[in-house]
Amino acid sequence: MRSVGLLLCLAALHSTALAACQTGLAERLHAKLNLQRALLHELSVCEPWRVHLGRSIVVLPLPGRAPDTLDLEVLVVQQPDNGNSERATVLAQARQTVPSGGADDLVVTDIELDGARYRLSTDLRSFGLRITRRSTAMQQPASSETLSLFALAPHNHLELLLDELAIRKERGQWTAGCAGRFEKHESQVAVSRSSVSKGLADLRVSRSDWQSVNELQGEDCVESSERPRYSESLLRFDGSQYRSAD
Repeated sequence: MRSVGLLLCLAALHSTALAACQTGLAERLHAKLNLQRALLHELSVCEPWRVHLGRSIVVLPLPGRAPDTLDLEVLVVQQPDNGNSERATVLAQARQTVPSGGADDLVVTDIELDGARYRLSTDLRSFGLRITRRSTAMQQPASSETLSLFALAPHNHLELLLDELAIRKERGQWTAGCAGRFEKHESQVAVSRSSVSKGLADLRVSRSDWQSVNELQGEDCVESSERPRYSESLLRFDGSQYRSAD
C-alpha cells in the first residue's frame, strides 16, 4: 500500500514547515529594494550562509511578470555584528524566473536552501536552492523538486550557475478504487574531484527511475514494482552555466 500512501501525500496540499523569515528581515528588504510587487511571505527564505560568518541567503518570491511564473529575488545579505537585522546590507542580488502552475498544474509550494556544500573551485563559494512543486489533481497526483546553484563571484556578483536541475519527480494516475500507475525519478548531484571545465568542477548526476502498478486482486489492492533503472550523466560549466555534457 506504499503507493496509496504516497498518492494521498501528493494529492493534499498540506501545510509544511516552510523556510520563511521569522524576524521581519524579508519584509524590510522587500521594502528597501522597492520591488513594486507583493511579497509572497509563505515562500520567503532567510537562512545563514554557513560558509560565510555573518552572511545570510534571502529569497524574496514575487508574482512573475510572465503568466504562470514566480520571480525570485535571491540576495546575499551581510548582517551587522550586533544582530540587528534592520541594518542588514544587501551585498549581491540575482533574479531567477521559475514556472508555477500552467499546463502541468505543478505549483511552487516550498523553497529552501540546500544543506550541501558545493565546492566548485578553491576560491568560489556557492550555494544550492531547492524548489518543490505539487499538483492538486486528485486522480493525477504529481510533485517535483529542482536544484539551482548560485555562486558569489568577485566584486560581489551573484551568478546563477545551474538553473533548476530536476532532482526528484513523482507522477501517477489512478482510479477511485485501487488501480493506478506511478513513476518516480530521483537524482543525486556530486561535485567531481577529478574533472574541471572552464575553471569549475564538473557535476556528476546519478539518476534512479522506478515504476509501480496497483491492481485489485480479489479484495486486496496489490502493488507490483519494476526493478529500478540507474544511469549517470555529467554536467560541465560552459563559461556561463552548467549544461549536459551528453
